[in-house]
Amino acid sequence: MKFNYLAVIVPRKWLPQNTEQTRKQAWAAVTQLLLPDLGNFYSRFYPASQPWGQDISAPYSVVLGWEDPVAFLNVFHQAKKKQEEAIAYHSMGMLNNINLDQTERIGKALVCHVTADGSNEALQAHSIWHLAVMEGAFLPDCGLYYLEQKRAVLSPEQEKAVSACPGDYALCAVTLELEEDTP
Repeated sequence: MKFNYLAVIVPRKWLPQNTEQTRKQAWAAVTQLLLPDLGNFYSRFYPASQPWGQDISAPYSVVLGWEDPVAFLNVFHQAKKKQEEAIAYHSMGMLNNINLDQTERIGKALVCHVTADGSNEALQAHSIWHLAVMEGAFLPDCGLYYLEQKRAVLSPEQEKAVSACPGDYALCAVTLELEEDTP
């Protein structure tokens, strides 16, 4: 069984003051995010006790930034690193499948026209991944998801705000089990 980890950022303002209730409510919110894609993108999901090698002993694997900012930031930055790796992987997948002879310069930008007619499945899959993530879709390999913004990718300023103020957020770490392709 293959798996991916996911860190979901939940704003503190959405959560109750009681620590136990906070963790339950954060897990419930993440469950609502993940249930619609259960069976499509992944076969099951559950709290991640050791995402990306970071130990989480909190119930439901919900790290409260105001309670343990170091653990929050460690997992957050590991998730961000995973997200950057996924973006690079899908970018290379696109670049390896386009015809660079079709590029043209428009002003200062180098533009490469791509035809997504289904003739190149790899190009289409990597392109759709990028478009979906940019539109806010949740994808199992995105590594990080911001529940309030309903996006996997934020502006650098918004991302910096999360890093600078972990006390304003909770982070729920999840393991997503993926079905292996059977020949």
